[in-house]
Amino acid sequence: MTDNQTPTSAPLADERNRKNRKRKAILASGAVLGIGAVVTLAAWNDTVFSNGTFGIGDTAWNVQGSVNGTDFLEYETSPGGTVAFPVELGVDPANLMPGQTTKGSFWLKETKGNLAADITIHPSNATNTLGQALRVTVKDGTTNLISDQPLSSTTAATTFQVAAGATKKIDFEVTLPANANPNAIADTSVNAIWEMRAQSVGG
Repeated sequence: MTDNQTPTSAPLADERNRKNRKRKAILASGAVLGIGAVVTLAAWNDTVFSNGTFGIGDTAWNVQGSVNGTDFLEYETSPGGTVAFPVELGVDPANLMPGQTTKGSFWLKETKGNLAADITIHPSNATNTLGQALRVTVKDGTTNLISDQPLSSTTAATTFQVAAGATKKIDFEVTLPANANPNAIADTSVNAIWEMRAQSVGG
């Protein structure tokens, strides 16, 4: 080896170092670009709510009945509350004589105090021979809702109103007419049912 020759390993080492620096620079660049890509793809999130409240507050409504004017119940199914027709002045509702009238009362109440109630009485099922002979009058105070109709009649009564939160007394009068023909009455008893259909008013 002459004195002016240089080792061949030096240029190779320099080249290797140069490539390593380039590779590191590329990797570093890729890392930066990768982080940048994540930020770009992220999305902002937010939430907004709305709500509404619903109820029946001032429209709550209910009608109940009472056979004594004090204790009110739903009486939702037939035959409902039994109207008391007491024995008075010698008149026995179970043993009526021609010309006699027996009287009883029923009370209705709107219990919620928000809406009034229109009431219509619908008679039903008193259709045997005694029911055909007996006559009934139903009163709201001095107003006749049913006026001297056969007990067997299914004609609806005049509509009357119960004010919101108020109580109404309905009076029933059942009469065996003085001219009733005993030969035409084969049945000795009859059960009358009055359906009182209520509908809210106002609101």
